[in-house]
Amino acid sequence: MSKRSLVESVLSLLDIEDIEKLKAEYFNGKEEKLSFNDAQNEEEREEMLEEWLDSIKWKFVEELKIELYDGTKYSIKFVD
Repeated sequence: MSKRSLVESVLSLLDIEDIEKLKAEYFNGKEEKLSFNDAQNEEEREEMLEEWLDSIKWKFVEELKIELYDGTKYSIKFVD
């Protein structure tokens, strides 16, 4: 399973309106972040998420973090 497919599978288990922010961390220490605000509806969030996922250089991602509004945090670490 590709890194993106794994992340999409995990995200599909969550309600997108519960997600506050996501962060992709690369092996070189750089980060790509996506944050949502309360005013955004589900459709806007889905569109932003898809664009963000498309922009990620998955080959170089070391870890992906998901943070929910209630403070719950998820982390997916990739080992090549």
